[in-house]
Amino acid sequence: MTDAPQGLRARYEQLREEVAAHNRAYYELDAPTVPDDEYDRLARELRDLETAHPEWAEGESPAQTVGGAPSPAFVPVTHPTRMTSLDNVFSDHELREWGEKLARALGLPAEHDDFAFTGELKIDGLSVNLYYVDGELQWAATRGNGAVGELVTAQVLTIAGLPQTLGGLTGELEVRGEVYLSRADFAAFNAQAEELGTPTLKNPRNGAAGALRQKDPEVTRTRNLRAIFYALGKRDGVPVQTQGEVLAWLAAQGFPVSRYSETLRGLGAAADYHARMTAQRADFEFDADGTVLKLDSLRAQEEAGFTSRAPRWAIAYKFPVEEVETTLESITVNVGRTGKLAPLAHLSPRLIEGSTVSKATLHNEDFVRDLDLRIGDTVVVRKSGGVIPQIMRVILDKRPEGAEPFAFPTHCPVCGHEATRAEGDANTYCPNPACPAQRFERIRYFVSRGAMDVRGIGEKLVAQLLDQGLVKDAADLYLLQAETLAGLERGGEKKAQNILAQLEASKSKPLWRLINALGISHVGERGAQALARAFGTLDDLLAATPEEIEAVPGMGGVIAASVTAALADPAMRELLRRLQEAGVSPQGEAVRRTEQLAGLNFVLTGTLSRPREEIKAQLEAAGGRVTGSVTKKTSYLIAGEEAGSKLGRAQELGVAVLDEAGLAALLAERGVTAE
Repeated sequence: MTDAPQGLRARYEQLREEVAAHNRAYYELDAPTVPDDEYDRLARELRDLETAHPEWAEGESPAQTVGGAPSPAFVPVTHPTRMTSLDNVFSDHELREWGEKLARALGLPAEHDDFAFTGELKIDGLSVNLYYVDGELQWAATRGNGAVGELVTAQVLTIAGLPQTLGGLTGELEVRGEVYLSRADFAAFNAQAEELGTPTLKNPRNGAAGALRQKDPEVTRTRNLRAIFYALGKRDGVPVQTQGEVLAWLAAQGFPVSRYSETLRGLGAAADYHARMTAQRADFEFDADGTVLKLDSLRAQEEAGFTSRAPRWAIAYKFPVEEVETTLESITVNVGRTGKLAPLAHLSPRLIEGSTVSKATLHNEDFVRDLDLRIGDTVVVRKSGGVIPQIMRVILDKRPEGAEPFAFPTHCPVCGHEATRAEGDANTYCPNPACPAQRFERIRYFVSRGAMDVRGIGEKLVAQLLDQGLVKDAADLYLLQAETLAGLERGGEKKAQNILAQLEASKSKPLWRLINALGISHVGERGAQALARAFGTLDDLLAATPEEIEAVPGMGGVIAASVTAALADPAMRELLRRLQEAGVSPQGEAVRRTEQLAGLNFVLTGTLSRPREEIKAQLEAAGGRVTGSVTKKTSYLIAGEEAGSKLGRAQELGVAVLDEAGLAALLAERGVTAE
C-alpha cells in the first residue's frame, strides 16, 4: 500500500474528532449540532477513509460504533442480544451495489435479484428493547451502545397499550421498536412552549429522547410518547420464519406496528417502494428520514450475518433532505402574553414538503445574531420534524451589497417600555404588564380552545374590545352587555347573545381550564390537569405550599416555584377575586390525590377483572406507586389469574401477595373509596 498524503491523514484525524463529537451530542446529550444529512456525509467520508487505510483505525472508531454510551443517571442493562445500527444508501445505484454485496454474502451471483424484502419506514425516534421472561415483561431499556442500554421501564410504560404480559410463551423474548413523538404533538408542544416562553424542541427525535430519559415517568407521560415495534431479538418459542410474520405476530400480541410496511420482490420493487414513501413523507404522522429494506427470510438473515456495526441483510435508504432557497423579506418582533419579544422571519413563499412556507420562527435575539440574518439575504429553509419551518443557514455569496445586521429592539415595539434580559436567559422581555400586546395575548389565551374555550371571541373581537376600552383583562369579559357587543363592528343581537351564552357556560368549566387560562409560566394543559387532579379546588391550590406543588407528578421544583410565585402575585389574586365575583366557579376534580397509600409500592400481574390502567389510576390517586417489576421495595403484588413469573419472584423475596379481594380489603382499611 502506498503512503497516503499527509493532508489526507490530517483530514482523517479531524473527521474522527468531529464524528465522535456529533455522536455524543446526538445519542448522549439529545442535542444534535448538525443536520442528519451533514452527519451522514461526515460519517461516510470517515468510513471510506478507513476502508482505504484500515491501519489508521486504531481503537474503537466513531464510524463503527452503535449509538452512544449509556447515561450514568440510569441503571445500566445488558441486552441479551446486541442491538445494531444500519448502514445507509442514498440512491438507486447505491441500493443495487448493496444488493450485490448481499448476494455475495449469501454465496450467490452478484446479479441475483430474486430476494423477498420487507419495506418499512425508518422512524426518527429512540430505539428501545423490551425484555420478557415466560411472557412477563421484566424491563425496558434504550439501545445505548448496542450492548448496554439504560433502564427506562417506568418511562416506556407511559406509552398507552403496551402489553406487559404475553400469554403462552416460555423462555426469553426481546421486542424491539422505536419510541417517537408524533408531528402533531411536537408542533403542539413547541406552540405552547413559545406561548409560555419555555425552551422549544429542536425536532421530534429530540423530544422523544429527552422525554424517555426523564427520571420522573410522570414527566414522560406529559409528552404523550408513542411507539412502533418492528423486530425480535432473542425469540424463544415464537413461531415465525419471515420478517413479515414477525410484524404480524407483534400486531397479534397488541404491539403497535407500522401500517406502511410491505413485502417486496426484488430490488426494483424495493426502489419503487422507497420512491412511493418519499412522495408520501409529508403525510406521515411521525418524522421519518428514510425507508428500511430487510431480507424477509429470517434464515437468510442469519446466513448473511453482520458487520461490526450493522446487519448485512438490511439497509436504510435515506430520504433526500428537502431544503429550499428563499429570500428573507423582513423580520418583525411580536410580544407574547408573558412579555417575550419573539422575532419572526417573513419569507418569499416557497413550497416545502407539500405546503407553502412564508414565515419562520427565529426564537430569540441570540438565534438571529448567530445566523447573522440580514434583510434581503438568501436563506436555506427546511421543515423541522416535517412541520415547523426553520432557517438553516444564510448563503453569503448571494448577500445583497450593503445589507446591515438586524438590530434587535432595545424597547418594546408595542408600548415602548425598555426591554430586559436576565443573565443566563436567552429571551428578551417587555416588563410592562399594562403593555397592550400582553393584554391582548393574555385575553386571547384565556378564551382559547385549550383554556376556557369561549367560542365566538376571536382575535379581531379581542382587539376591538381593547381598542375601545371595553375590557382590560379577562374578568371584564364577564361584565359585557348584549347591547355593547351588538353595537360593535360585525356585531348584531344574535351574535351578542351567543357570546354571552358561551361566557356563561365557561363559568362552570373544569378547574384545569381555568388554571391553564391564567397563563402561568411553564404550565400548559397537562400541567394544569395535574394540578387540578392533585388539589381538587381552586382554594386548595391557592393554599398549597411550594413543597406540596412540587410533589405533584410532573411538576418539579422549577414549575412549583413558578406556580407559587404566580398565584401569590397581588395582580393575579385580584384577577381571581374579580372572576369569582363575576360568577366564575370552576368544577373541581371528582377525584383528588390523597395520601392513604403513600409509601406503598404495588406491582400488578396476571388477568384482572378491571383494566390495569384503571386499578393503577386508583392506587396512584391515593398516593401509591405502581411499578412494573417485583423488587425488595415492592409492598404488594396484586395477582390475578395466570400470574406468571412475578408471583414466583414475589414469593422468593417475601413480598405480600394480594388477590383482588385482598386489594379491596386493603383499600377499605386505608379509607380509599372506589372511583
